[in-house]
Amino acid sequence: MKNRFNLKLNRKFFLENLVLKAGDLATGGMFVSKLKEWREICRLPKEKIDELQSQKLREILSFSVKNSPFYNLQNITSNTDPFVWLKNFPVLKKQSFRDNLEFFITEKNVKKLIAITSSGSTGPPSKVFFDKKVLSNNRALQILWWEWASYEFGNSILQTGVNMNRSKEKAIKDKLLNTRYISAMSHSEEEILKELDHLQKNPRDHFVAYASSLYLFAKTAINHKFTSIRFKSVISLGEKLLPEFRETIETAFSCKVFDTYGASEGFLIASQCSEGNYHIMSPHVVVELLDDYDREVKPGQVGRVILTGLDNFTTPLIRYELGDMAVKSKLKKCPCGMELPLLGEVIGRQTEFINTPSGKYITVQNVVRVLKNFPEIDQFKVVQNKKGEIRILYVLNKEYNLLNHSEVKIMFEEVFSESLDLSFEKVSFLPKAKTGKFQLIEREG
Repeated sequence: MKNRFNLKLNRKFFLENLVLKAGDLATGGMFVSKLKEWREICRLPKEKIDELQSQKLREILSFSVKNSPFYNLQNITSNTDPFVWLKNFPVLKKQSFRDNLEFFITEKNVKKLIAITSSGSTGPPSKVFFDKKVLSNNRALQILWWEWASYEFGNSILQTGVNMNRSKEKAIKDKLLNTRYISAMSHSEEEILKELDHLQKNPRDHFVAYASSLYLFAKTAINHKFTSIRFKSVISLGEKLLPEFRETIETAFSCKVFDTYGASEGFLIASQCSEGNYHIMSPHVVVELLDDYDREVKPGQVGRVILTGLDNFTTPLIRYELGDMAVKSKLKKCPCGMELPLLGEVIGRQTEFINTPSGKYITVQNVVRVLKNFPEIDQFKVVQNKKGEIRILYVLNKEYNLLNHSEVKIMFEEVFSESLDLSFEKVSFLPKAKTGKFQLIEREG
């Protein structure tokens, strides 16, 4: 047992301090040093974390108004308090950013930079430019979050992704980090069963995937009685992790699910700790939760997610409206011991709401709360058109012959206390978007 423990420590040390450090030297990256830096930041007391955030905010605001043509033209009034200064900046809509991208970039030679395009799950995709330092920083933050979920270098990983054409660099990384990379684009029952069978014979320590992928794997495992598959942890990313998803995944794989919250524009916003609370990476991003009049919401209230990045000086994004809704946390301190600030529940995309005739909102959570009473439905998607008509697409569970549409309609109308224009369409499968994500609620037009 002692020899096995020492071997594990030696492998972890070898990967982090020799192999990955050598990779940084070869590529000009800073992954290892950034990871160690973030580990130290997580141990800081609140006043030191706040001080670091304030300092970095002042630096990015000062740099942006001098070097980014877009912000320079805004004639923004400065202030000695960086948070007061920040409020003088306008809220930046995605469309405005996309239309004026060239005026945000501060590096004249963009060929030196790496361009990353967002998933486009809330509209047309946005392109953001990064240098190697920022990419190293973001990768370090991702691994830090995995470490909160008990990951260590040398642990084996099953990970889903959109692009299966792995570059030489990524293929080497997958090999070194013991990662089996599978497609997130198609999860037919046959494909999932094949992968579950492979997992039984070749166990993995961690499963990292979109929330919907995790849920489909877990549900299939339960339905087909795969009872021996265990993970140290499951890490959810990219989509809203619904309570039903979490419950099913934890039941199927006998482990905790750690949810992460980020955006492909380069923001690693928050992640769950061992206590299940979302910690905001405040020395990396300033998070504002605003109402419809751009006022900060109170604890316990839902607000629009507005982000200011503190690390990317190449394409500075200040008060960028992500298109998400989240709850401001009522909790001031977390029992886990970290003093990074807390975020309440992540509600999801602003587009993931259905409007009732009286002006109420039907959220993903509301829909799941109703439809979980109907085991006849295996999968579903809710679509609302311009006229307000609501269509429920569903895949019928194999154990049932039909779904009583009238009963579903009655329950929806009882929950929302009003008449709804509902129609139903049985389908054989529900395709995912090009991003590999699956949107449970969609508004047309």
